[in-house]
Amino acid sequence: MSAKRSVVVTLAMGRAVEHLDHTFTSFACNPGLELHAFILGSKLPERRLPGIQYHLLPPIPDYSDPLREVYYRRMEVLDSLGADYALTVDCYDVLNLQPLPPLADLLRGAHVAACVEHLGCRYILGQGYTANFLNGGVFLWDVPASRDIRREILARGRSHFRTVADDQYCLNEVIQTRHFDRLRILPCQFNYRAYFKRKQRGWPTVPHLDGVFIYHNAACMEDAKKARPVKARAALPPLEDDGGPLTPRQQFWRKLRLRFASHVVK
Repeated sequence: MSAKRSVVVTLAMGRAVEHLDHTFTSFACNPGLELHAFILGSKLPERRLPGIQYHLLPPIPDYSDPLREVYYRRMEVLDSLGADYALTVDCYDVLNLQPLPPLADLLRGAHVAACVEHLGCRYILGQGYTANFLNGGVFLWDVPASRDIRREILARGRSHFRTVADDQYCLNEVIQTRHFDRLRILPCQFNYRAYFKRKQRGWPTVPHLDGVFIYHNAACMEDAKKARPVKARAALPPLEDDGGPLTPRQQFWRKLRLRFASHVVK
């Protein structure tokens, strides 16, 4: 039997076409993982980076907007590569911070895998609600096994325009309603969306990126690049030893302190 092929794929248009070294080439740290860039347009870029295989993808009118076409067609082009496993990523704001486990190991027999969005509790059509709304910027596919899922998502996207970035709606509606038993939800370290050393209302803020494999936040990308190399795992600080059972009064003050600690993102 031939060895399984794994690829990381992005679609690019506009300014990103000539600047795939902003984030996409960071995936070159994975031996044996092929990098494929599909260029939506009429010609390939003048500046072609070593290690990336470039493909020209003529635009089609099916998706109404070029950016919307990028979001959907990155699921479609996977079947043209003959690969067994594929990681699809946004072209300009997804940074690989440390080598990934084999894609087959991340899937663990599932047909599709992804991380939950930073606010994962959402209403969706079909199932009605999910606590695990998936972010579309980083998705992992068993290419042959997921073909029917991707075709269903693409057909749904072609049939109705909601907004430019409505691929996440279609992805979640189809997968969470009809194919949830074929999904593996990955730990957030494989699509880390927190703000790094910056505050933004409604988003988490973190002081380090240790333990993170894939970072995905355009606003903090330059700081994230400077944080390399990151540690393979974040350090877990020890809890202060109580030295014995606490009195009811001590327990009251301890619980009060925890109540006012920041542990819910607002």
